[in-house]
Amino acid sequence: MNLPRSTRTAGRRRLLALTLIELLITMTLTTLLVGGVIYSHIMGGRLMQFAAAKLGASDSARKAFGKLQDEIRAGTTIQIGNGTATNFTAIANGSSMQGRAIQIFPTTNNWWIRYYYVTNNSELRRVTSSNPTQQLIASYVTNAILFSKEDYLGNTLTADTGNCAVNVRLQFYQLSYPMTKVGTNNFYEYFQLQTRITRRILQ
Repeated sequence: MNLPRSTRTAGRRRLLALTLIELLITMTLTTLLVGGVIYSHIMGGRLMQFAAAKLGASDSARKAFGKLQDEIRAGTTIQIGNGTATNFTAIANGSSMQGRAIQIFPTTNNWWIRYYYVTNNSELRRVTSSNPTQQLIASYVTNAILFSKEDYLGNTLTADTGNCAVNVRLQFYQLSYPMTKVGTNNFYEYFQLQTRITRRILQ
């Protein structure tokens, strides 16, 4: 039986059309797929931020402590006190050997290396007697007491002795590379770098 051409065309159109239920299922599946892709992208970005913050913290530790450790270990005389780029006052015997600056004498000569805390800028800087140019070591430091001399039990000494450990502690409110704030709702509730260093040659 031959049907008119218009009737055959209308039948094909009815076969190709979607029902309401099929359309809803298709839209639901598409929405779930797009939502999953967006969620995966957001989680990937957060993971990258977390990894970058961890790498930035490791980089801060390496920069802050690497050279300082080597210079303390190689020093012949270590003084703890307070100072700036142009002056230094060592802690006198009878007082707690802790302060915002450390002065290292690599040899028996008067050549020295000084690390000191700049309160206004919250920075740890380095300067030497042969080069007055200030070198930035760490930024965003919050604690005022950075250096101390301790015995083998970790007690702060009150006399300047050669056989001791130098405790270096840096507390941060923000990290660089990448810029990461420390505190509520951030990657770190509290961030601190600390090490104890002894000289290679003890007295």
